[in-house]
Amino acid sequence: MVPKAFEAGYSHTSGFRKVVKATILVKKKEGMSDEDFIEYYNNHHAQKAVPILQRHGIISYSLTYHLGRDRRLIQDIMHNNAKLLQYDAICTFVFPDYLALAKFLYDKEGAALNSDHENFMDDSQMKMMVGDEFMLIENGEKVG
Repeated sequence: MVPKAFEAGYSHTSGFRKVVKATILVKKKEGMSDEDFIEYYNNHHAQKAVPILQRHGIISYSLTYHLGRDRRLIQDIMHNNAKLLQYDAICTFVFPDYLALAKFLYDKEGAALNSDHENFMDDSQMKMMVGDEFMLIENGEKVG
């Protein structure tokens, strides 16, 4: 049983997924190509994280890239008026509650992954946002 303080969502509300979504903004290591960044993150770092995350009840884990190609395309679409974040990837974890997130963050194997950051990212630039997700449309359908 999860203590009430660690439950997901906001009390007396509806429309939230009742999950804990951790979004991490990542900047690639200086001088690393987009291709090398994707290859390392997808096939090395993320693959090491998967079994640790699964051990702590992760619901989903995804990486979204925002690299040269993406920046050029969105600037073309928006006639160079897009105010883009200066980050190269978004790492998204969805957990059932804060306790599961905390267990992952303090897992010895999970903590050991931090030393791998130097191989592909600038750890000093990493930013995090954590909260629940209010759903308006899911699978193409209006929610609620």
